[in-house]
Amino acid sequence: MKYASFLYDVKSMNLGDTIQTIAVEQFLPRVDKRYDRDSLGLVDDDEVHMVIMNGWFTTRPEYWPPSESILPVFFGFHINTQHIKRVPHYLLGEQSINYLKRYAPIGCRDRETARLLHERGVETYYSKCLSLTFPAREAAPDHGNVFLVDVHDIPVPELIRANAIPLTHHVPQHYPDEIKIMIAKSLLGLYKNKARLVITDKLHCALPCIAFGIPVIFFGDKNETRISILSDLGLVINSKPPSLARNTLLLLQRLSDKFECNSFIGRCSRFLHIKLMDIFLNKDVDWEPEPLSIESEKEIIINNIKSVIVEKSG
Repeated sequence: MKYASFLYDVKSMNLGDTIQTIAVEQFLPRVDKRYDRDSLGLVDDDEVHMVIMNGWFTTRPEYWPPSESILPVFFGFHINTQHIKRVPHYLLGEQSINYLKRYAPIGCRDRETARLLHERGVETYYSKCLSLTFPAREAAPDHGNVFLVDVHDIPVPELIRANAIPLTHHVPQHYPDEIKIMIAKSLLGLYKNKARLVITDKLHCALPCIAFGIPVIFFGDKNETRISILSDLGLVINSKPPSLARNTLLLLQRLSDKFECNSFIGRCSRFLHIKLMDIFLNKDVDWEPEPLSIESEKEIIINNIKSVIVEKSG
């Protein structure tokens, strides 16, 4: 049996996809190839490759379903409902549904994906995501850091923000996958070894950190099905301020960063930024959360994916 995982369009700037690939490759005996996740219908290989379909599908629904060169293992499968509203005849059309029935049961990352498919006669189950299977760290660091991951427009208390380290899961366009994997692995190692708290709005920052045993504060839309797995795990999804407030905070932060602290514009920008942060600060946020305990959940996910791979390999 040959095995493949995913690579992503060169225009993709999201390390969350890459982190999912790293999570998947933990369970493959080897990686013989990597296929573009969003062009699986174009794959034309002489040998069939097993591919774990863990992830978000798809930016190119016209290249769905995958070709006969792929043996799919559906685990952590997520259908993007925004795309479905625009092109329902693709992933929920007759051709796709027949394909999914052929390889059922379909392990879904979220309950909404499972519901959409179940309503159309596809056998499904709630597998959750392989990003939850990273090994837990042995102990928290004695003097760990707070990491602010892509929350530059989110009000965070000044006492936390002042000593925190800002990071991002965005990379420039056209980075090759090898570089993205290197950066993603470096970030995962940094979280695991150095974080005492991670504050983020990125799902695939939150899930690995939960798996590592790191306290996480997450900001997002509670009604967004893509991140509903977090609520199911017991993580609170905190609301973001209105978009106008976030844009204003971002502008003031950029002005504060651009101009010297002792300049008039720099001082005014920082003063207004701090004041608005206080105004829009979500008073309901628990800024000192405990890490979630998911080891029993993780064990179930790991046993399930190993069993499915063995079954499909046979």
